[in-house]
Amino acid sequence: MSGLIPALNQSFPNYKEQLFLYGMRTFQFGPGPVCDLHLHHRMLEINIVLSGEQTARIGNESFSQHEGDIILIPPMKLHDFHVPQQQPMSGFVIHLQNVDSKLLYAFRSSGEYLFAREHPLNQHLNPLLKALISCLQQDTSTHRVFMLCNEMLVHLEEYVYKSAVRSTKKPNEQPISDQIAREIEALLSTFNELGTDSTTSNWLETIADKIGISRRHAGRLFQQAYGMSPRQYLSIIRQQEAMHMLVMRNVPLEEIAFRIGFENVQSFIRQFAKWTGLTPGAYRRQHKSTISYLTPLEVEPHSVHLPSSDPTAPLE
Repeated sequence: MSGLIPALNQSFPNYKEQLFLYGMRTFQFGPGPVCDLHLHHRMLEINIVLSGEQTARIGNESFSQHEGDIILIPPMKLHDFHVPQQQPMSGFVIHLQNVDSKLLYAFRSSGEYLFAREHPLNQHLNPLLKALISCLQQDTSTHRVFMLCNEMLVHLEEYVYKSAVRSTKKPNEQPISDQIAREIEALLSTFNELGTDSTTSNWLETIADKIGISRRHAGRLFQQAYGMSPRQYLSIIRQQEAMHMLVMRNVPLEEIAFRIGFENVQSFIRQFAKWTGLTPGAYRRQHKSTISYLTPLEVEPHSVHLPSSDPTAPLE
């Protein structure tokens, strides 16, 4: 407090944080795919290789990730991983939801994903990630787990705001594209409640009217921000939600079909076969013993300890 002279009667804003940590796992893989092409909605993925090497495909770019290298993947970015060498690799992954939207926008605009061992940001994040792994393995204080994650976000924030390439988009365009994404995600619940088939309803017009812009402008902003159309995004999250429910939840096909906006199960089965080349039943049987690398649309905020599964099974 030395040298600090506080202003009299000064008020400060209230703050509330709801940071969710999802899919925290160590993993080991031999040569071959680690996960299929997918994205995470409103989640920042942090992936570190602990030994060996893996190849990451993020959008239209490929990266070789070696021991100690860290890859950060912003929300709404299609990506997959595979192990190219004959040697096995191991790593750790975590997904953080409800990270500050301004930070995510600035990071996504930078176009940087791979941070090699010698990179300044890696030198901050690497020891924090290893400390986080140790905390999780020892089942220590939840407060310490969140402290380590927030410290990583502080370092990312400092790096991004100092070094990242500034976006040329207007300041108000990013919040609108984020709002469109949230409205699209909310459609699944709306279709569920109203029994509406999303393939025929004029949902984008409704979203645009709600936000106060034209349908064409909504589509343009979304395409510029995320590199895909709103309809493509809706299709991706419907597919991923169905795949996640098939693997992680023991619910009938009728419930899954209804959840993602199909009026009847036969339409869902036909569409799922187009998405994956398998019927829902065949997909569930083939992936029964795997850990899903997909994040559900609704993350349970009360789940402090996430369900654990076989650590040797496929995961991200």
